[in-house]
Parts: sequence; C-alpha cells; structure tokens
Amino acid sequence: MEPSTPFQTDSLVIVGPGLLGTSVALGLRERGFYGRITGVGRRAETLAQARATGAYDTLTDDLPAAIGQASMVLIAVPLSGFRAVFEQIALHGRPGLIVTDVGSTKASVIADARAHLSDLTRVIGAHPMAGSETSGPAGARADLFAGRPCVLTIAPTDAPDAVSAVESLWLTLGMRLLRMSAEQHDEQVAVVSHMPHLASVMLMMVAEKLGGLGVASSGFRDTTRLASSNPPMRADIMDANRASIRKALASFRVACDEMDALLADADADQIAGVLERVRSAREAWLASTQKETHA
Repeated sequence: MEPSTPFQTDSLVIVGPGLLGTSVALGLRERGFYGRITGVGRRAETLAQARATGAYDTLTDDLPAAIGQASMVLIAVPLSGFRAVFEQIALHGRPGLIVTDVGSTKASVIADARAHLSDLTRVIGAHPMAGSETSGPAGARADLFAGRPCVLTIAPTDAPDAVSAVESLWLTLGMRLLRMSAEQHDEQVAVVSHMPHLASVMLMMVAEKLGGLGVASSGFRDTTRLASSNPPMRADIMDANRASIRKALASFRVACDEMDALLADADADQIAGVLERVRSAREAWLASTQKETHA
C-alpha cells in the first residue's frame, strides 16, 4: 500500500541512530525525503558510524536542543531509555510535536509516556516488525522495512494529523500497516518475535550442555541466528513484556511435552501427522504474507 502523499515533515529527530533509526533515515532518503533529519546519540562511536552513512543532516549528543527544533521525534533507543526521552520531550518539545517510536513492546511505552506527558494524543505508538541480528548504524539498510508489517497502537482520541503523519512515515518506507491495542500487540509479539529469540537462546544452551557444536552446520546456524541479537536490548524487551512472554513460554512448554509424549509412544504415524500439519500451516502463512506483500 502506497501512502496517499509521501512522508513530509520539517524536522525529523531520530533519538537512537542505531540499526533501526538509521535504516529509517536511509530509507527516507532513498525515497526522496528532503526534510531535515537529525540523529541524537550518546556514544561517539555510534555517532561516527551514523555519520558515515550519509543519511543525516546533523548528528549530536544534545537531546534537549534537538527536541526543541523537531516537528517529529522518532524514539529508537532501548526500552529502558524511553522514560528519559519522554522527560526531555515534556521539557523541550514544541506545541504540535508528533512522537512515535520503534519499541518492541507497547504497553510499557504508553506507561512511560503517561508518566511524563500530559497530552498523549500526539504520541502514536509503532512497532516496525523488522530487524537483524546485527546492531548499530553500520548494519542499517534502506530496504530493511520494505514489505514488512508495522503495528500501530492508535487510540480513538489520537490527533488525526499525527496519525496520518506516522502512517505516512511507515508507508513511505514500504511497510504494511496493522492496528491493534497495546495489549494485543504485546501478547502477539511475545509469540512471534520474543519467543523465537528465546528458542534460539535455549537451543544454544542445550548445545553447550550436551555438545554437538563441532558437527553443527547451516540448519543449526539458521535456527539459532537470533541468539546473536543485542543482549542488552533483548534483556530490556524481556523485562518489559515478562507477563506475555511467560504465557507464551507456558504454551511452548506444553508443545515440548506433547512432542515428548509422541516420541515416548514411538508412533511414527502420529509424529509424521504433526509434522505435516505444522508444515502446511507454515506454508499457508508464507503464502498469505507473499500475497499481502504484492497487493
């Protein structure tokens, strides 16, 4: 779905010019965005890598000054850093400022915003479902978001112009938009985003304990890819979405017990039936995503 009008804003400030933040900047530049893009970071190394991409007009460590000049702020820091950013927005944000984010949980982001901002109608939560096991601006790509889903948590009271601006941002980057509540989002991403990372971690834990890494090849490498993801960032996510992740883990534990029971019964036909059912379900899901991508 193409935006009715390309994304436009006078001054976009990206707080956290890492993998996702810099991919947003690169993607917008590739698609003809000529507004001012400012990246705000804390580490000199990150700022230097972001500068090398050529996507930013300005890079700085002065968050209050950058916010004071922004028409839209995109928060792309770890979840534990959101409160500090909202605090600065409350102190330095101009009237009419639009705020969005790339946070992997949404209920925690709303709670942090509510703790500091009196008006949430221009805070439009977003979660672009895209990423990489790599981190930092050096791994950023202009096409990172193309064809991927982006969840927006939009309340009935949100300002229509702010909603339109945030929708235009992600549509310009080629994303498919979905709307749901923060609670629905957190429960669903616990299953399809947070659990795959934990499954990768747990497979590595088992291999470390039982052995086998010496003979592991592409299948194990691909299945455990997410275990290489940024540990502090993932720890933030797990802490922020503990209840939903534990619910998903409980279902995962049931699936493990069911498979263990099938193996104990030594019923090859039943095992094959489960494998075929799951394979068909996955292929149906893949086919549906391809249709949506080309729609």
